[in-house]
Amino acid sequence: MTAWHETQRFQRKLRRFAAEADPAHHAAHSELFRRYAEYTLIPEEIFCDNLALMRQRLRDLDGTVVECGTWKGGMAAAMLQVGGPERSYHFYDSFAGLPQATPTDGEDAMSWQADTEHPWYYDNLRTDADSFRKLIASFPGDRVHIHEGWFSDTVPHYDGGPIAVLRLDGDWYDSTMVCLEHLYRHVQADGIIILDDYDAWDGCSRAVHDFLSRTGSTARIRRFGPTGVALIHKVDD
Repeated sequence: MTAWHETQRFQRKLRRFAAEADPAHHAAHSELFRRYAEYTLIPEEIFCDNLALMRQRLRDLDGTVVECGTWKGGMAAAMLQVGGPERSYHFYDSFAGLPQATPTDGEDAMSWQADTEHPWYYDNLRTDADSFRKLIASFPGDRVHIHEGWFSDTVPHYDGGPIAVLRLDGDWYDSTMVCLEHLYRHVQADGIIILDDYDAWDGCSRAVHDFLSRTGSTARIRRFGPTGVALIHKVDD
């Protein structure tokens, strides 16, 4: 009989995701950033840490890669390159901009959305789904699924199988919560949920804490890499 401290579950609880000191991988990630820089708002080092974390988990896990909040598709295109053509990918975005921020999302979020003249406003992050399709047109079409529409209308219908890596970039409370409510159950044990907005927007962090508490989840919130990318590490099925 396996001792409790030697079980896979207990080892998952203690797992840390240390950044690899592989200059070849870092160079490859930096090249992907340069290739797709005009299609993302993510700074280079955070962009590269996202890819390094994804590469590390996909080395150990089969399963689908899902991103909620794709915008112009810079991160999505890079994720396709790192994950390779043997997996399935699902990308969700309204392509119509962000929903209205609410007090639950915090004063910063509401102020950002109200300041339509600010250079960081980017037309409330509106973009064009067809431009994203063109960006990734060289990737096998049967492996890539693009879901256009509000998360509340699209995410509940996910049917892409077990998820290895789920990346959440929905900014606000409601957007983050609907993704957790409908996709968390599909994330396999030892899989991860990358939380792009955990530090920036109060709504995202509140949704994460509320969801984990309400469901009694055993998941751990961890950090990765020099930039401290926030993630949920799923310990149990």
